Formats: sequence, C-alpha cells, structure tokens
Amino acid sequence: MQVVVDRYPTWGDVVQVDTWVSGSWKNGMRRDWLLRGCKTGEILTRASSVWVMMNKLTRRLSKIPEEVREEIGSYFVDSAPILEEDNRKLPKLDDNTADYIRSGLSPRWSDLDVNQHVNNVKYIGWILESAPQAILESHELSSLTLEYRRECGRDSVLQSLTAVSGADVDNLAHSGQVECKHLLRLEEGAEIVRGRTEWRPKPANNFDTVNQVPAVST
Repeated sequence: MQVVVDRYPTWGDVVQVDTWVSGSWKNGMRRDWLLRGCKTGEILTRASSVWVMMNKLTRRLSKIPEEVREEIGSYFVDSAPILEEDNRKLPKLDDNTADYIRSGLSPRWSDLDVNQHVNNVKYIGWILESAPQAILESHELSSLTLEYRRECGRDSVLQSLTAVSGADVDNLAHSGQVECKHLLRLEEGAEIVRGRTEWRPKPANNFDTVNQVPAVST
C-alpha cells in the first residue's frame, strides 16, 4: 500500500473522496483513492493498494475463481494506478539495525475485524509508536509505503521498530525530508508489516497572526 499526502486539509475544508477498483493479476485486485478539496478540486491525498485472495483454511494466497472474477469484473475500472509503484525494497530491521524499539503492543477489542484479526489501519498507528518524538513534533508525514506480510489476532503481542535515515534526530531544526524504515513483528520474531515513511518539515504556524480578535474595553 502506498499513500502520498500532497497537502493536509485545514479547518473548514470540505473533502471529496473518490475510490475505484481495477483488476491486478490473477490473485488480486487494486484499489485506488483520491482525496480532493470540494471547492477547488485541489488534490490532497493519493493512495493505491493491492488486495489478494487468501484460502481461509490454508491461510495461503489463492487464485480468484473465474466465476467470482466474472461476477465482480463489471465493477472494475480500466485505469492506470494513481501512483507509480515504489519498487524500492523494504529492508528487514532487527535489534541491531533499528534506532528505536517499542515493545508490548497488543490489540484491543475495537481493533479487531469480523474475522478476529487486527484491522490494517491499526498497524499504521503501531508503526508510528516507535517513531522518534522529535520527528513527530517538527515534521509531518508526507508518504507511507506498507507491505503486509502476516495477519495477527487478538492475543498477539508485538514490537515496533524504526530506523531513521539521512537526519540527525537531535538536530532537526534545519532538516528537510526525513526517511524512516519500519518493522512490525510479533515478540517471538515473525514479521507482520514492513514499511517506509517520509516526512517533511511542518509549515510555519500562523495562528499568532490569523483571526486575531481585538480586545473589547469595558
């Protein structure tokens, strides 16, 4: 899954979300998303993901049956991916290559889907649990790439690992783009998600000069 944030919505923005499905090889399909400002049409966020079919008994990838493909094929949109695929390999982190590790992460009941598996959105939050606080304070997330490798359930206990590339975390005042590599794994070692995030400096805070209300004398 890839997500690129061109601009974050601000207070008062009305956002339109478009999504569509396209065929993607024999085992899966692709879903894209486009978020735009309703008034201006400005593109805010683009995302693309590949979904696969899995055999419920063997837990292995399975080819989509032809009768199923025929049934859902009429809903497919013939279009190119909204994002060019990022073919850079996502490396596996370990205790020696990670700069930050957060342990003891476990799902709550509200994190589970109907199959008693952790919802994919929760993985993003867990990945960011090990991102250094200094980056979260000075930068904003500009892109995200995730590679889901294994499911986890309600009794799973996980670790989140992060390695920072190309920046001194203790001196981010003049840093531009920052890249982080991530791994979410079970505490016994099995990989759940590999990821990469890119961060850009937060825009200047204009709250001190915008919408100031003059004092009223009494």
